Amino acid sequence: MPSYIKDPKVKSLYQRIRKNSSNVWAVVARPRGGKVVTHTIGSVDVFTPQQARKIAKEVLLQFATGNRPIDERRRQERLRQINSFTLQDAIDEYANTVDWKPKTKLDALSTFKRRFSDWLNKPLGSITKADVLRRFKDIKQDVVRKKKARDKFRDENGIKIKTYENEIGLGEAQRAFRYLSAVFNMFTEDDIDGNLMLPHGNPCSYLKRRRVRKVLKPRERYLNGLERSKLYSFFAIPEDPDYPIKTNKDDPDLILLLIYTGLRLDEALSLKWTDVDFENREFTAFNTKNGKDHTLPMTDATEDLFIRRFTLHGTKKYVFPSPVDKRQHMTASRVFARVSNHVGFDFTAHDLRRTVATVASELNYDINSIGLVLNHARGTITSRYIQGDPERLRKILTDIQDALFPQAYN
Repeated sequence: MPSYIKDPKVKSLYQRIRKNSSNVWAVVARPRGGKVVTHTIGSVDVFTPQQARKIAKEVLLQFATGNRPIDERRRQERLRQINSFTLQDAIDEYANTVDWKPKTKLDALSTFKRRFSDWLNKPLGSITKADVLRRFKDIKQDVVRKKKARDKFRDENGIKIKTYENEIGLGEAQRAFRYLSAVFNMFTEDDIDGNLMLPHGNPCSYLKRRRVRKVLKPRERYLNGLERSKLYSFFAIPEDPDYPIKTNKDDPDLILLLIYTGLRLDEALSLKWTDVDFENREFTAFNTKNGKDHTLPMTDATEDLFIRRFTLHGTKKYVFPSPVDKRQHMTASRVFARVSNHVGFDFTAHDLRRTVATVASELNYDINSIGLVLNHARGTITSRYIQGDPERLRKILTDIQDALFPQAYN
C-alpha cells in the first residue's frame, strides 16, 4: 500500500510517497453519500504546498455537496462525445444498420447530400425544430425556383410545360425529411451514461405538429386508349429508316417490357441474361420491392422482345446494358423525357404499371390475379396461399397485351 504524509494545515490533504518518482499531492476523503476516494492533485515538484492546499479546499467543497472532480470531467467528456457526434456520423451508422435496397440507398444518400450538405458536420443534437421548419420551406422554394427556370426554357422552345397535382416542391421536401426523420428516430433513445443524445427528441416531428407535412395526393395516372395508340405508333420508329426523329432500340424495348409485364423500372433495368430462361419461357426479377423473387412466363410478345435483345446484347451481362460500361445496366434518366416529347404527352414508368393493372381490371381479372402479375405484397393469409400458375399467368399477360394494343392484332 502507498504511504501518506498528512498535511499539517488542510484536513484530508496528503503527500503520497512513491518509490520511483516524485511524491504527489492527493486528497483522501469521503464525498457526501459515497465511499472514501483519492483525488490526485499533482506532483509536489509542480505544485507548492500553498497551491495544493487551495486546490484541496476546492475539492473538499465539491465532496461536501456530493460531487467529485472526476465526475465533472466525465460529464464534460460525455458532453464532448455527444457534441462530436455529427449528422454525417448518424447517417453513416444508419446506412450500415438498415437493410436498404441499392436504389433506395442511392436515393437517400444523394438526397442528404443535395438537401443537407451544410448540416452534415453539425452535432446531431444541435439541429433544432426551427432549423427543420426553415429547411423544409427552403427546399420547397428551391424546387419552385428551378421549375420556373425550366418552364421558361420550355415555353421559349415550344415544349409543353408539365403540371402537377401536388404543391410544387412538397414531394421533394417530404422525401428529404422522411429520410432525415428516420435517421433521428434511430437515436432518440440513445444515451451516453444517462445523457440522451437527443434530449428534445426528433426535431422532424415538429413538422407534423405544425401540419406542414401534408398528405400527398397519390398518383392515379394511367395511359388511356388514345395515348396507348400513340405509343404503339412510336414503337415502329426504330424500324422505319425514313422517320424524321432519331431514337434507338433501347427506348421502345424498355417501355414495351414495362407495359407488357407491369415490372417496376429498376426490376426491368436490373434483368440479367442469367435471369432469362428461354428453355422454360420465363424470366425472374430479383431483389424486388416486397423482397420476393418475381418469376413471370414469357408471352409470344415478350419472347420476341427478349430474342431481339439477345441478338443485340447477348454477350453482355444485362438485358439493357449501359452504352458506356457493358458491366452495368443502362439508366433511364432521359428515356421517358425523350419518348414523352415524341408521343406528345408526359408519362412515367409507374404510369405504365398502373396501366397494366387498369387494363387487367377492365378485363374482369380479380385483385389477387392482378397482384400476382404485379408482385404486390399479399395482405391476407388466404391470399398468401394463392400461387401463380405459369400458364394462367401467361394467359393473363397475353390478354392484357392484346387489350393494350388491339390495332396490332386487327
